[in-house]
Amino acid sequence: QVNFYVRVKAIYTLGHSVSLIALTTGSVILCLFRKLHCTRNYIHLNLFFSFILRAISVLVKDDILYSSSNTAHCPEDQTSWVGCKAILVFFQYGVMANFYWLLVEGLYLHILLVLIFSPNRHFTVYLLIGWGIPTIFIITWTVTRIILEDTGCWDTNEHGGPWWVIRIPILISIIVNFILFISIIRILLQKLRSPDVGGNDQSQYKRLAKSTLLLIPLFGVHYTVFALFPDRSSNNYKIIFELCLGSFQGLIVAVLYCFLNSEVQGELKRKWRSLCWKQTAGRDYRLHSSSISRNGSESVSQLHRNSRAQSFMQTETTMI
Repeated sequence: QVNFYVRVKAIYTLGHSVSLIALTTGSVILCLFRKLHCTRNYIHLNLFFSFILRAISVLVKDDILYSSSNTAHCPEDQTSWVGCKAILVFFQYGVMANFYWLLVEGLYLHILLVLIFSPNRHFTVYLLIGWGIPTIFIITWTVTRIILEDTGCWDTNEHGGPWWVIRIPILISIIVNFILFISIIRILLQKLRSPDVGGNDQSQYKRLAKSTLLLIPLFGVHYTVFALFPDRSSNNYKIIFELCLGSFQGLIVAVLYCFLNSEVQGELKRKWRSLCWKQTAGRDYRLHSSSISRNGSESVSQLHRNSRAQSFMQTETTMI
């Protein structure tokens, strides 16, 4: 069993590391190009930040709490437990914020499809949902931990109270997001069956399947599979599914909603062409300047020679 956990840890460490690189790159791209600044991409950007926070918190937690030879215990030195507890608070906040930004993505898309008014005016509300709600519950969890189960590094869940303070809000976000997911798929199916949409049934269902697959990582629908299993469950399938596959979710989201986005690709191509043009123009300018300088030097040299020859002729004439 220890070997199993060591392998799982290696896999999800790789997943979070790769996701961290992809998400950081995607965030830089979304921040740099002004034409990509819109509410939709702002929400994507905050989702990326939540994945980055989650990945960093997992990697830091594992580095501080565990080692290759000690996979299931916090440090023996009790003076370091305060730091361990702070890391666990940071970790729990990263996880919950990630779930609630997945919920914000679902809310935004559902509002965009269902309601008439523009959802762009409600970005402050999205910020409060994504970062504010997790803050409230993490503070509550910290207080209940101190009162009910202030033992070790807070990495065990012997008392049910603190565990449910964390788990219930996450379950609510998963359930609401799943309902939004089903509703959006229903709306997409209705739109594809509309007479205004061309194509045969096969192409329509292909588009529906593509849309569904794209929405699954954005909504975190895969979390509903093992949502009701407790964290202390020894179910290996749950561990593999949530830890190993979940660690690559950030990479998938970054690829689908940044690197494969047509707007992002268009901006990157435009920037690349601009850089190539500037490089070519700079090289041509340097060649032109060099040519002018060389021709100018030759003209000055020729003028100098002519002046010397004329001076020599005048001297000879004078002597005659």
